[in-house]
Amino acid sequence: MDIQDIRTLLLDLNCMTALRFCMTISAVNALIELCLACVDDRSDEEQLTEAYCQVYNAWLDTIAHGHSGFRQEVLENILYSDSAVARICAKNEQLPYSMMSGLRHDLDVLGQLTTIEPALFLLFCERAGMPGGTAVRLPVWEPEYRGSSYDDRVNCRMLSGDGVQDVIDFFRRQGTGVFAKYAAATWEQGGKGMRGVAQPDPIHMSDLILYEKQHEVLVENTKRLLQGRNAGNILLYGDKGTGKSASVKALLNDYWQEGLRIVEVRPQCLTDLPEIFVLLRQQPCKFIVFVDDLAFNDSCPEYTALKTVLEGGLEVRPQNVVVYATSNRRNIVKQSFSEREDDVNARDTLEEKFSLADRFDIRLTFQEPSQEQYFSICQSLIENRHMEVDWGEIMPRARAWTLTHGGRSPRVARQFVDALESELAEIREAAEAAAEAAAADESETA
Repeated sequence: MDIQDIRTLLLDLNCMTALRFCMTISAVNALIELCLACVDDRSDEEQLTEAYCQVYNAWLDTIAHGHSGFRQEVLENILYSDSAVARICAKNEQLPYSMMSGLRHDLDVLGQLTTIEPALFLLFCERAGMPGGTAVRLPVWEPEYRGSSYDDRVNCRMLSGDGVQDVIDFFRRQGTGVFAKYAAATWEQGGKGMRGVAQPDPIHMSDLILYEKQHEVLVENTKRLLQGRNAGNILLYGDKGTGKSASVKALLNDYWQEGLRIVEVRPQCLTDLPEIFVLLRQQPCKFIVFVDDLAFNDSCPEYTALKTVLEGGLEVRPQNVVVYATSNRRNIVKQSFSEREDDVNARDTLEEKFSLADRFDIRLTFQEPSQEQYFSICQSLIENRHMEVDWGEIMPRARAWTLTHGGRSPRVARQFVDALESELAEIREAAEAAAEAAAADESETA
């Protein structure tokens, strides 16, 4: 690449169309300013040095935000945007030829810009008037910093003219904006909209012990959703700590690369469901709207909103969306004695309230495990963690743990094994410290 190539590149950058929003990325802007300084005959040492240092600072900022370099930062800005191009690609099989041509051009140009070697920039700066003594004082950034890693769904070829189809396929499979970047999102109150969840619970279905039949139904229904077939809304109810919420979260980690997304909606935000559905309907992904710990005190607006969604209102639920809710009680709406005594049509009132659970297409029960099942969970967790203990000695402690921690459940079993693991680690560390101390004493005596 020579200085004429830089001039041609600047002209191509000025002609960007489909991805013109990338011109506002600080790294792209800094690289363009450096290119302009290199080709401008009027640039002096101060201007060239300032432009180069701005690029280096942009590189530091790129690394600080977890990117491996300019290429990854620009590529992820393209893929995780909610741009017009992204939305068109996500929703349409037939794409405008002019847009395809513009997208191919823009990807190629941005790929060229972000892969110019820093040593080459310094050479151009020297030719433009920067003294050699200044050039040797300036640090050279690393084009690919190894302290970061790419998203598994992303490859470097995407930022080139040859990668245009890969980019289009990404939008069609993974969606746009927050849904392209994150596997899970939370709906925020007060008009804040969707917030991506950067580190969702890493649990998988294979980590869950017991309730195999319930999990089988849950997985089968989710697969129907992913396949575009009719899938039902599911209520998971039962005793606390039995893994209802964990079962839903595990689905995300097992199937998110196949296009599954989870949007957590707090019970107090259920009145926003119509607005949420409008957003999800526009995406190609499949969504579980997850409502955890569902319970209503009365016929409040949230109750009415959920009931309307489940039984079908004027606006139908999007085909790419199902509702999975958890509750510690099957009768989601709490009953008060005053309703039994004061309401003339008490029976009708109570049936109306208790009918909400029946509006879910599938209802899965998670009951407290028996003592033998509880012991089995403890043993499985101990084996999975490769803990060397005598179960005969540990079993009385596992039983006693349930008396002080709210009964038997998978959650209680996990808490017991966590405590046991920490205890064993402390014993091992103490033994190692004692051995080191003894070795040191022997060395001093010798």
